[in-house]
This record gives sequence, structure tokens and C-alpha cells, in this order.
Amino acid sequence: MKRAFLWLLQCGITAGLLWWVFHDPEKQRALRDAVLHADWWWIGAGIAAYGVFELLAGLRWQILLRVQGIRISWWRLYGLLMVGLFFSLFIPGGTGGDLVKGYYLLKEAPVGRKTSAALSVVMDRLIGLIGVTILTGTVTWLRWDWLTSDPTSTNFVISGLVVLGAGMLGILLAGAISGLRLAHRLPEKMPGRGFLAKTTGAYALYGRSWLATLAAIVIAIAAHAAHYTTFWCATAAMQHSGPRKPTALELYSALPIIETVAALPITPGGLGTREKVFDDMLTKLANLEHGVAPAISMLGYFCIAFWGVVGGVFYLFYRPSRSERAAIRAESTAQFKGTHLGS
Repeated sequence: MKRAFLWLLQCGITAGLLWWVFHDPEKQRALRDAVLHADWWWIGAGIAAYGVFELLAGLRWQILLRVQGIRISWWRLYGLLMVGLFFSLFIPGGTGGDLVKGYYLLKEAPVGRKTSAALSVVMDRLIGLIGVTILTGTVTWLRWDWLTSDPTSTNFVISGLVVLGAGMLGILLAGAISGLRLAHRLPEKMPGRGFLAKTTGAYALYGRSWLATLAAIVIAIAAHAAHYTTFWCATAAMQHSGPRKPTALELYSALPIIETVAALPITPGGLGTREKVFDDMLTKLANLEHGVAPAISMLGYFCIAFWGVVGGVFYLFYRPSRSERAAIRAESTAQFKGTHLGS
């Protein structure tokens, strides 16, 4: 019942935000012109840019898995990434893409390494948060005067920095617990105590493998830059259709905050949230005509959704790897022989 309510709530919020942004006939016309007159070579470039983002995300995850001593083929790893993207974009509810790809990763991980595999997903999310915090903090510091020149934009900037700051505070707190070996001193009945203990153990492991962890952070920064480039390509696709578009400097300055707010688990894949923030923030900062900013956002979303559809295809045809099926059979056989039926 709770899951169904959450599903309906997210669908309602998404529909409401999209209606709020595009109920104006002028904005509807801007979106229609953007789609009909788009340069499809640039749309293809936007799709490729997001493909680079996923490639870098896969490379980062592969590094984190190998620190844990887990090796999975590139093909199957990218399949899991695409499945996770499909669920993030198109499936409302409490089950995020990270949980789904983590679930399927457990099917691929060797017997006895399931916990390590799950922790790699957690660390992948944390490393991604560190990367986006570094990138957002740097861009915001360099472009502070411009980003805070409008009261609405200032509110989004502060909100984004608070979200990132809270996330970094949690990472630092878990790091302190790990470094001081305090996890096992926490109350035994504390919710999540066992998982926190395992997470702090992972901190220690990735701390010892600092070079691989640093490489993963650098890759995370590059991946987010590729993500933002998707929307720059969407902007370029509209250059020949009507009014002024934001410059590359304006777009790349605003996108870290826009994507931080859109990443909040309010709507699936940020759909609706992103368009609203694009409209409220970039229209005023870049002095754009009404409808241009949310149209750019929608074209960028279409580029991302292309890979979500690819993820849906992976999901339809996913089967556990041959080695995993053999491990499952071996484990089942061992359990069978341990019963009176196998004696």
C-alpha cells in the first residue's frame, strides 16, 4: 500500500510540474519548435555525450569492484548500468536504479562476495557525490556573483549547496567512525548498526587503495561534465530555431546546481523537477525568452531517455551469467546433499 501511494505521488508530482511549466501556450510553442526544427546531428551528439557519461560511470564502478576483488565482464557490467538507468527514468516508486542494479549485481557476484558487491554500489554512489560536490563547489565559487544575481536562482544555489553539504557531512562522519573504529561501539539495537559497520569497513579498504579511489573521484568529475554536455548539445540543436540561447559558459555554470536539485528523489529521473528549475533559474540568469530553457531541458531528457530505452531492452533479455548459473546449481546441489533427501 505504501509503495503504491509513493508511486502515485511521484507520478502526480511529475505530471503537475510538467503541466506547471508547459501550460503556457508560448512555452508549448517553444517546445514544439525545438523538436520540429532541431538539428538531429546535435541530438545524436547529445545521445553520444550521455553514452560517454555511462561509459565513465561503468569504468568507475569497475575500479571500485576490483578493489573488492570482484571481476565482472564489461558487457554485463554495462548491462546492469543500463537496467539501473531504465528504472531510474521510467519506474516511479521507492525502488531506485541503484537498488535495482545492486540486486542484479548480487546475481553476478561470486558466492561469498555478495556483501562486498553491495558495498561497491554504496561506494559508487558516495564517490559520485564527492565528484559532483567538487565540481559544483568549484563552479559555484567561480560564478557566485552571476548565480546569485537573481533571488530565485539564489534560493536554488543555497538549496543545492545544503543538499551537497549534508551528503558530504554524512560521508565525513562515516569516515570518522571508520578511522576511529567506533562502529562496534554503537548501541546494538541501533537501526542500521550492522550495515554501518560493514560500510566503515569498506571505507578502510578504499582508504588503503587510495590511488584507485582517487582515480574513481577524477572519473566521477569527468562523467558529470559529460552529463552536462548532453544539455549543451541540446542547446546547440536549437541554435537555428528562433530566439537567443544560453552560452556555453552560462549553461555549464548553472547545470551543476540544476542537476543537483533534479537528483532529489522527487520525480523519476528528475523529469518535471529539472524543467521547472531550468525555467525558473536559467531563463532569468541568461535573459532568455519564455519556453527556451525548459525546451532545452526536455531535449536533453530525450537524449538521456534513449539510453533508458536501451536499459529496458537489457532488462527484458537479462539472464544470470553462465558462471553464476553454475554457482547456483552447485550451491543447490550442496544444500540437497545436506538433507535426508540427498542421503
